[in-house]
Formats: sequence, structure tokens, C-alpha cells
Amino acid sequence: MAEENKLVPRENGSNGAVELVPNTPRFASFELSPREPHLYDYLLILRKHQWLILSFMLAVVTIVAIATFRMQPVYVATARVEIDRENANILPFQGADSYDYMVDSENYIETQAKILTSETLVLQTIRDSGLTARPEFSVGGGPSEAVASGSLANRTRPPELAEFLGSLSVRRVPNSRLMDVSFESTNPQLAARIVNAHIATYVEQNFRSKYESTTHASDWLADQLNDFKIKVQRSEDARIAYERQNQIWTLDDKQNMKPPVHRCPKRAHEERIALRVR
Repeated sequence: MAEENKLVPRENGSNGAVELVPNTPRFASFELSPREPHLYDYLLILRKHQWLILSFMLAVVTIVAIATFRMQPVYVATARVEIDRENANILPFQGADSYDYMVDSENYIETQAKILTSETLVLQTIRDSGLTARPEFSVGGGPSEAVASGSLANRTRPPELAEFLGSLSVRRVPNSRLMDVSFESTNPQLAARIVNAHIATYVEQNFRSKYESTTHASDWLADQLNDFKIKVQRSEDARIAYERQNQIWTLDDKQNMKPPVHRCPKRAHEERIALRVR
């Protein structure tokens, strides 16, 4: 207490009281900059926990190895198909292909890709290739109602479609008109069989659509030709009736001036006598 306080002489005019002034010790301050961690520090940490790290790595490798050996291999069968735009010039007339200028080629290819993954085409593939006998594509030991009837109208989506579409993939080859259609399965023969059947169903549907378009065009032409024949016949009948009504005789390739003379010999004889008298 005596070391911390000291006597200070009073100033003039003070009342003689003694003031104790605390003497606070002063210490020098130093700023320590933090040391950057060194590689050796990390090595020390790894060495300290080396058994824990090795145990964790061994457990992960063991789990992955067991899962790999128990997992069934998945095979991917791929078929490549070329997408060509069908010629819209069904009618052999000039200007009948105006549809080509309205439809973009890129949109056509994207449309065909959507058709390849459509539920209608998948349903047709399942029915035609007999996949309903496989346990992957059957429900309760038999096909669903939609697959059996071949129609999705007013029916819920069957589980066979979800199973099929989950394994089906369609990818376009860049800068080309080629499509890669792939199917995944644990059975390589089944995967190849399904992808070939799906491509065959797609080609058959395209041919059927083209045939129906050609048939409709042919029927339309036949109807138009019959209408033109009827109109021409009516026009011809009206012309003949008008000529008969107004006694107009026409000269064409099928007619000449002799038939009227032969049909009226008496009248022609009288005209010749009248000309001689004059």
C-alpha cells in the first residue's frame, strides 16, 4: 500500500491536507501476429488420428465392395435409327408441297423423338412383342386392362408403362438426323429384343400413317374427279339444250354441214329450185 501511494507536497494556499496519488505501474505492450499453419501441423493431426481414419476407410471400402458384388449388372442395348422427313408432296401437282415450307426440320425430329417415348407406342410394343409374359411387365401374373385392350382411353396409367419408360431413353446424335434408342435391363438378350421390337413398331406406325395419308388423298382425288365429271356433264347438257332452243348449229371436229342436208332432202331440193329461178 505504501509502494503504490506517495506523498505530494501541497501547493500554496492549500489547507495543509495530504493527498495520496495512486501510482499505476506501466507495462510495455506487444502485438503478436498469428502463425500460419504449416504442412507439418497437418501431418501431426493425421498421425494423431491415423487409426480412426484407417478404420473409416476400411469400413467404406468393405461396404462398397459388398454392394458391388451383390448388385446385378445392367446392360444397355442401343439401336440407331435415321429420321427422314416424309415428302409432303403426296399429290403430283405443282405447289402441292407447300407444307414443306411451313414445317421446320428440327421440329420434325423433336416430334419423332416424342413419338418414340410416347405411351401409345410403348403400349403397342408391349403387346406386339409379348412382354406381358415377363414378370417385369405384368401385374398380378397377367397384363393390365390397358395393355390387354391396347387402349389408354378412360383408364389409369398401367405400371407396365412406368417400368418400360424408366428403362427407355432416346438421344439425338448432334448435328445429324440420327436417333439412339436405348433400353436398360439386367438381361442383355431381353434388352436387345425390346429395343429392336420398339424400333420395328415405330417403323410400322410410320408406314401405316403414310399409307393412310395416301389413301385419304386418293379418295379425295376420286371424289373431286366425280364432281368435275358431273359438272361437265351438266354444262354439256345445258349447252345442247340452249342450242336446240335457239336453233344454233356448231361446227366442230365431230360435225359437218352434210348431216342437216341428208336429214332434210326435200328442203334442200326446194332451195336449189329457188336459186335457179332467180
